[in-house]
Amino acid sequence: MPAYKVTWTQQAIATATVDVELDELARWAISAGVVRAGPDPRPADAVALRRSLEHNTHLRDAVLRLYATRQ
Repeated sequence: MPAYKVTWTQQAIATATVDVELDELARWAISAGVVRAGPDPRPADAVALRRSLEHNTHLRDAVLRLYATRQ
């Protein structure tokens, strides 16, 4: 019986409910190296990052996506 290889691209939508405090999320993002302070290779400040996560929904969603997929 012949074997055939087929390849395709498809879009997937994933939804996750993440139960995490913003302080914990900020600490994780810094320790995982997914957030940096400006162009320098130094970690961000946890307090400043926590404030940014609270006020910037785009940043919070992006970090939550990383957190959900890397845990």
